[in-house]
Amino acid sequence: MAKPRSNRITELGELQLHVFDALCKLGEGTVYDVLGQFPAAQRPRYTTALTVLRSLEDKGLAAHRTQQRAYVFRPVVKPGEVRRRVLRDVLERVFGGSPRALVAALLDDEAATPEVVDELKALIAASEGENDEQ
Repeated sequence: MAKPRSNRITELGELQLHVFDALCKLGEGTVYDVLGQFPAAQRPRYTTALTVLRSLEDKGLAAHRTQQRAYVFRPVVKPGEVRRRVLRDVLERVFGGSPRALVAALLDDEAATPEVVDELKALIAASEGENDEQ
């Protein structure tokens, strides 16, 4: 029996994220416009891109209007909001809702160079300053 498709924003695949990013860069565009945002070697087929755009609509991330015989798609959610929703989902499902556990995992990664740690400290300090002003 086929597994029902999920409309959860947090279950975006890599191609869906790339198509969504391309659409956001365009502001609005047809399937061909979106395909033009991909390097030739990574460009999906037209029908694949159309299917992805329709799935983004199902998830509430995009909408379309008809212009002559073409669909013109546009994002309806800002990319930052999608990132926040995905991160919140990962935080809850993987780290039990603990920001501390998430940051600890990031710091335990090889990519956490001293420069990255300094940048994180600066972000935390800036966030604390914003919270003090409120």
